[in-house]
Amino acid sequence: MKFLTAAPTAVLVLLLGLLTGCATQITEEPAKPVRASVPLGTFTSVLLVEAELAPEYAGQGANEKAVKKINEVLAGQVAMNLNNVKSITLEEYQSQSYTKPTGAKQTLIVQPYIKQIKFIGGAARFWAGAMAGSSVVIMDTTFIDAATGEEVGKYGSYRKAGAYSDGFGIQSNIMLNTVAEDVGLYISSNR
Repeated sequence: MKFLTAAPTAVLVLLLGLLTGCATQITEEPAKPVRASVPLGTFTSVLLVEAELAPEYAGQGANEKAVKKINEVLAGQVAMNLNNVKSITLEEYQSQSYTKPTGAKQTLIVQPYIKQIKFIGGAARFWAGAMAGSSVVIMDTTFIDAATGEEVGKYGSYRKAGAYSDGFGIQSNIMLNTVAEDVGLYISSNR
């Protein structure tokens, strides 16, 4: 008989555990946006560096796929707002083994850095539901004058897809697009 009275309590504890899910811990803050000190449209060429991922999030399959998606959307956003854009890998940028676009007088370097990411894709969301936690991405993008090395602008973006509102990972994928589109809006308003 004690089992019957303990069963509702056990069911309540289990249900509460399922409903609360796995909380995603936000440990970073996006950079405060800094208006460009020089109109970004005055640069004759642009080097877009692929997004660098903070070391603690690298090597995780879902996060790596998310960064690839962010890079694709970001390339389109930068090309839509600025002229003569050339994408380069992070390795090329760090080793300085890239070539500047030909005929470029002034080159702008666009350097995104993903300081925190947790991406929950559709399959994980299907199997784990809200227990998989929320998806989040925090990305800072620095704009550098290649000739002087001077930072001419900075933009930080934070996007989240909630654990409960993200059925089948759709909001998580939209989040990846939006964080890159935020950079496009910053460029557009600082042209």
